[in-house]
Amino acid sequence: MGNATVVRVVVALASSGLCGIRITPAFAQLDCPAWRDHTPPPGDRSFHAVAYDGRRGVTVAFGGYDGTFNGDTWEWDGSTWTLRANIGPSPRYGHAMAYDDARAVTVMFGGLDESGFLGDTWEWDGLTWTMRSASGPRPRYVHAMAYDMGRAVTVLFGGTNGSTQWGDTWEWDGTTWTLRSRTGPSPRYGHAMAYESSRGVSVLFGGHDGGALKGDTWQWNGSTWNLLNNSGPSPRYLHSMAFDRERAETVLFGGTGGTASNGETWALESGVTYDRTWALRSRTGPLQRFAHALAYDSARGVMVAFGGSNNNFTLGETWEWEGSAATWELRSSPQPSPRVAHAMVYDDVRGVMVLFGGSGADAVRLGDTWEWSGTNWTLRTTEGPSPRYGHAMSFDSARGVIVLFGGLGAAGRMRDTWEWNGTAWTLRSDAGPSKRYGHTMVYDGARAVTVLFGGYAGLGSSRETWEWDDGEATWTLRSTTGPALRGGHAMAYDSRERATLLYGGVNARLSGTRWEWDGTTWTALRTAGPSPREEHAMGYDIARNVTVLYGGVNDLLNPAYLGDTWEWNGKGWTLTSVSGPSPRADAAMAYDSDRGVMVLFGGAGPFGQRFTTGPWEYQCQ
Repeated sequence: MGNATVVRVVVALASSGLCGIRITPAFAQLDCPAWRDHTPPPGDRSFHAVAYDGRRGVTVAFGGYDGTFNGDTWEWDGSTWTLRANIGPSPRYGHAMAYDDARAVTVMFGGLDESGFLGDTWEWDGLTWTMRSASGPRPRYVHAMAYDMGRAVTVLFGGTNGSTQWGDTWEWDGTTWTLRSRTGPSPRYGHAMAYESSRGVSVLFGGHDGGALKGDTWQWNGSTWNLLNNSGPSPRYLHSMAFDRERAETVLFGGTGGTASNGETWALESGVTYDRTWALRSRTGPLQRFAHALAYDSARGVMVAFGGSNNNFTLGETWEWEGSAATWELRSSPQPSPRVAHAMVYDDVRGVMVLFGGSGADAVRLGDTWEWSGTNWTLRTTEGPSPRYGHAMSFDSARGVIVLFGGLGAAGRMRDTWEWNGTAWTLRSDAGPSKRYGHTMVYDGARAVTVLFGGYAGLGSSRETWEWDDGEATWTLRSTTGPALRGGHAMAYDSRERATLLYGGVNARLSGTRWEWDGTTWTALRTAGPSPREEHAMGYDIARNVTVLYGGVNDLLNPAYLGDTWEWNGKGWTLTSVSGPSPRADAAMAYDSDRGVMVLFGGAGPFGQRFTTGPWEYQCQ
């Protein structure tokens, strides 16, 4: 199609009527450099495994699932994650690990990879993975393991192969697996185990038997399983446990009851051997989750929790539990929580990307302000504008401030105007455009004004064009003609053409028309290119003089989420990529003029999934 032509009809709406017809090249596909994922390491994942290496003083993490099978090995030293290996066991998830203190190796068994269920045994010595056995327990995943220090064996119980739940107990002595028992806890998967060195027993809690959740607590003394009690944490599975040697208690965190994830922290307290009780220690800390991993760092006396899933999204933070204070502390990979309908712009005076608000987990409105330096996220403040989503922001380069307007808050639509100077938010106005959300804003550098268009206001959409004069702190209504009533559109300011560009959006139907605002008049530019869509993102690449468009949805009744990347060069659209961030809508995107990259964060996919990976960066050289 590269040599074909299409007709672009330019309509001057200020005076109405057809102004003229111009012939421009049709869109083509360009092989352009891809998107790059800048998610802080090790990245979001679930169904991975961790174990604490007491000899080297590090927590070892392997594998997991983030939409693909992972086969990477990481180590956490209490402050930093370090990638140690990308070779060894096949990429997998649902495996189990335990640290063999006598032989100074981390033992891993089973899991699920692209070929199916696994029954292999591997050991990590801090430098290299070695496959030790392909026999022993039947292939399985979501089983549990713990290392019995008193008898120098790794204990394995349960798991599933997708159709059969296992109730067998095995022990690994470093050379051979031995079947020790087929009695005790009922067959199950998704349970958790921890070895209590003060008592010389392995404790097991919960799981799923294929028909129902379990809430029972058992202990293994090396020859027999004994039921401790049936009370304590609610029945759950895919939780995690580890033993706190300093306080001589087993700590349990998270899990799921099947329909909702859990964020509780429990401790199995000291007591008579078969008459011990669980105590709820905390309901605050990490976001509710399951399929995460937990290990006890004996050198620092803290529990280390990493990753997991929250039904709608995977997680990648590292948290630590300090048992004496009964508090969780976020230790690694601080970044904005998963969200949609947030706003993000680039502050080219301070050289940082600024993000505010949005709709988070369970549709909670957010009011946090973050900055992305190109390598790290920093939470700047949780004060300022009230929590909201569907607002819009622009960067006033003349005055060095970010302007925010409107959105949807707890009390409904809003019409307040705020400015961020890099240190604090200031309320500038409660007048101007009517209350609305789903509008867009850009800064017109040639005329030194912020341009606002559209949104959902009152009983319907708006087609108003407003301009904010930061110096006068006033809004001026500039037009009520041009693009039809709409929300969910995207805009970018083309500094070469000195025009504001608008694409897409929705009222009664999706739009696929591109518009330009020159400060006086809107002009419709009809040409082949991206499909009609809403909730996409756009930004202007100053270095290459192109407008970049990404994602969105293209069906109102049965939303089809898009992951395509397009560029507009002033003459035609070019499809540059269909790979990169997973298809999504309601993400935020802005151009970093210092590094010459387009930055994208957040958004939602099918079934309300909110994405945590990123930011993603796009650069075409």
